[in-house]
Amino acid sequence: MRNEVSVSEKLSEAHTLPSWLYTDPEVLDFELKEIFSKTWQYVGHVSEFKKVGDYITTEIVGKPIFVTLGNDGEIRAFYNVCSHRAAKLLEGEGNKRIITCPYHAWSYRLDGSLNRAPNMKGVENFDESAFCLHDVRLEIFESFIFVNLDPDAEPMTKTFGGLFEHVKKDNLDQFKKIRVKETVCHSNWKIGIDNYLECDHCPGVHKSLVSKVDMKQYESSLHENYVYQATPLKGQTADFEMGQGGRYYWLYPNMWFSFDPGPPNVSIHQSIPIDHKTTKYVYTTFFMNDTITEEEEELMAVDQDVRREDKEICEVVQKGIETGVYNQGRFSLTENCVHHFHLLMQKRLEPLLPLTKVEI
Repeated sequence: MRNEVSVSEKLSEAHTLPSWLYTDPEVLDFELKEIFSKTWQYVGHVSEFKKVGDYITTEIVGKPIFVTLGNDGEIRAFYNVCSHRAAKLLEGEGNKRIITCPYHAWSYRLDGSLNRAPNMKGVENFDESAFCLHDVRLEIFESFIFVNLDPDAEPMTKTFGGLFEHVKKDNLDQFKKIRVKETVCHSNWKIGIDNYLECDHCPGVHKSLVSKVDMKQYESSLHENYVYQATPLKGQTADFEMGQGGRYYWLYPNMWFSFDPGPPNVSIHQSIPIDHKTTKYVYTTFFMNDTITEEEEELMAVDQDVRREDKEICEVVQKGIETGVYNQGRFSLTENCVHHFHLLMQKRLEPLLPLTKVEI
C-alpha cells in the first residue's frame, strides 16, 4: 500500500511533496493559472530604459507583454495586443514614440491611449477611450522591474519585505545588462527550485565552486515568500562586501538572484515551464560596466559550468521520478529551504491535493 502524506510543518518529521505533482500535466495547468499568473515576475532593469519610447517585449504564462518608457518618465507595461483585431504590436526591443500595429495601422501613445484608428471613418458610436491598450501591473523594486498579471496582487514591498537588504547599499541601479543565455532542461520546473534551495549537493556536484568558498560559514534564512542563502569566500567573514562571497535570493515561485563571488555582479535565473517535464532557464547577467573584463568573462564561464552541472542533475532526478518507484522522500535537517518551498507549494496546490488516491 502506498500512503501519501502532507508536508509537515515540522522539518524533522516532514516528507517531500509527492512525485505526481512533478509528472502530472494537469498540475502544471493549475500552477500556470493559479500561481504563475498571480505572482510577481521579473521582466527588466531600469538601465534598459534610457530614452522616451524605449521598449522591451516578453511573455508571462504565454501572454505577450511589452514594457516602455513614457513621455512622463514612467515605465509602464501593457499586453502586447492591438485593441482592433488582437494582432501583436511589437517584437524584440527598440524605441517607438508611437506604437503602430503592423496589421491595420492602428496606433497608440506611450500611455496606452489610442492615437489613430485610420480604418474607422464613418463608424457610428466609436468611442476611442474604449480601445486603449490593456495595462499590466508593474512595480520597480530596487531598480529591477517586475510585472504581475493579477491586478489585485499585493505590492512587492509586502510580498517581499526585506528583500535585498544585504546588497541595497551597492548601487543596484547602476548595473547594466550584459548577457542573456537560455537553455532547456528536461525536468519539471520545481526540480530546479528544489536543487537551488539546498547546498548539500554542492560538494559532490559543484566541486570547483565549493573549493573557493567557506561552506562552514554558509547561512540561510526563511521569509514568507523568499529565501536568502550566503557564504563568503575563504578568508572572509559573514559580513563580506559584494564580490567577496555569494549572496543568493530565491523569490517565490520561480526565480533567483545570484550575487556571485568576483567583480560586482548579479545573475537573474528564471525557471519557465514549457510543459510538465520541460523547463526553459533564462539567465540574465549584469555588471557595472558596459565592456566585459577578463575577470568578468571568467566569472561567466564558472557560472556556465555550475548551470550545466545543475541542469544535468535535474534531468537525472526527473528520470528517477518518472520510473514510478519513487513516491515521496524525506528532508534532512539542512534542507530547510526546500522544505519551505514545499510548504508554500502545498498551500497553493491544496485544491488539487484532495484528488490524491491511495493505491492498494
